[in-house]
Amino acid sequence: MENNVKKLFGKFILGLSKVLDVILGGLVNILSYIVNLLSSLSVFLVILGIGFLALGSFIIPFILIILLASPFFWAVIFVFFIVPFLGKKFISFLRYVNYSLCEYLNDYGNFLMGNNKNYSSFREYKRKYERAQEEQRQREREERQRREREEWERRFNSFNEYFSQGGFYTNYQGQGYQGYQNYNGAYSDPYSDFKNKFEKSCDELEFNTYDIDFYQVKLQYRKLAKKYHPDLNRDVDTTEKFQQINSAFEFLTEENIKRYNQMKR
Repeated sequence: MENNVKKLFGKFILGLSKVLDVILGGLVNILSYIVNLLSSLSVFLVILGIGFLALGSFIIPFILIILLASPFFWAVIFVFFIVPFLGKKFISFLRYVNYSLCEYLNDYGNFLMGNNKNYSSFREYKRKYERAQEEQRQREREERQRREREEWERRFNSFNEYFSQGGFYTNYQGQGYQGYQNYNGAYSDPYSDFKNKFEKSCDELEFNTYDIDFYQVKLQYRKLAKKYHPDLNRDVDTTEKFQQINSAFEFLTEENIKRYNQMKR
């Protein structure tokens, strides 16, 4: 009798987890659409505002006074700028709740029905979610690195092909092929571009030398990521610096370090 009650309750918990997954997942999708729409409109409003101020620069002080005194202006600021910012934070929280709560209920329901021998505490699902997020970020980082690597290879190959054919290789429009001449004919050497980006990335990670290895890159990245992480700097906005550090770390791969060292020879 007791086992039947446990199994019945387990079925209820499983059903509840599925219902919550649909509700929370749908809510995340709806809010994401609204936030993305408002973010797009906010960009349009900024461009429109800049254009309007540029046309009437001599009356800017009067316009600002009128706008700052208008409740409608502050309502627009709140809806199109503050709501998207807070909305992204709330959506991130909802995704965490959706994953952690539904996975916990699903495993607990299966445990009651005898399908699982045990189940983890709710806190463990938070750690699982964080690991899943980190794995997702890693996959996205690797995909960006792959696309960038392919783009550099394309530019290097095009540049080498151009000079191997006597410098007369052009595209179908008769212009210099992209990679060493841009659309207006300005000279662009991918080897110089690569060297400049490599050294700039080293500067972003605060190295005092360009003679580095990947182990040093990882150590320096971890050090600076902790120092400039936005969540650890409440008083100062370090978001831009943190993004620059991430971009530099993504570029300074073992392959790019090896390529840079070969270019110095």
